[in-house]
Amino acid sequence: GPPDPYTDSPQENALTAPDLPLGIVHDMPAEEYHAVPALSATGLKALARSAWHYKNRPNIKPTRPMLRGTLAHCAVLEPHAMAERYVVVPADAPRRPSVAQLNAKKPSDDSRAAMSWWADFTASAEGRQIVSAEDYAITQMQLQALADEPTIAGILKEGHGEVSVFWRCKRTGVYCKARPDWMTPATGRRVTLLDLKSTADESPNGFGRAAARMGYHLQRSHYVDGVQQATGWKVDEFVFAAVTSAPPVLAVPYFLTDAIKEQADDERAELMDRYARCMESGHWPAYGQGLQMLDFPAYAKRDSEVEVSFAD
Repeated sequence: GPPDPYTDSPQENALTAPDLPLGIVHDMPAEEYHAVPALSATGLKALARSAWHYKNRPNIKPTRPMLRGTLAHCAVLEPHAMAERYVVVPADAPRRPSVAQLNAKKPSDDSRAAMSWWADFTASAEGRQIVSAEDYAITQMQLQALADEPTIAGILKEGHGEVSVFWRCKRTGVYCKARPDWMTPATGRRVTLLDLKSTADESPNGFGRAAARMGYHLQRSHYVDGVQQATGWKVDEFVFAAVTSAPPVLAVPYFLTDAIKEQADDERAELMDRYARCMESGHWPAYGQGLQMLDFPAYAKRDSEVEVSFAD
């Protein structure tokens, strides 16, 4: 029979290669997951720009909003790991010394005291990420907002966080991976997936624009197809839990329209084909060769039926 999709060892489900995991793996460290050479939703988004951009994608330096999002993910999905990953700056801590203060030839007594305090505090962090009291307070607001939203709270009540999923696409043969933030228990071979999104604007218009810009529809398509291929289960729904990243903090559950889901599946199928061709040929093109024709997007084009006249 098919392998049990749940396994503590990623080696046990490897059907095609002994060193590549297949199926669902719980509690896989993030660095191990990211090291597995498989096509991810993030890779698909880079591929959507061009194959060249996928092949040459850089390591991204986290911004403060990204760090807040990572902190929220840990607090919601892996609360047991908060203490080992983060240390919060006390509210009465001295202001962190500036570069100018650190480089001053004759720092003031206050500057010297602040530098000494921060040196001791950084050493005591022992490699953990230092989080400001402000960012930690916002995370607590996000936790409360998520708990106050019945749909989100109901999904998070029972299940598994940071689930690693690996599969080989039946249609293209491409080896893929995904890491849903949350998966409910498989009841009657059916599950619900949830992805937590820390966002500047949780409104339908604001989050809709962010979702389109960030390719969240591709992520949904990749995760749903992956879980269904890896397990044989049915994904009932993929919920985006949007929560504001600055006060006032509100959490809103969203799911995509059928039309956008269909568009996403079509786009992803085209990208999977492109990836398979590039892997086979070893050629990762950008936009074409030589002089390129440039057109305007539909919104920027003048309507040909509208006459423009100028008053003398």
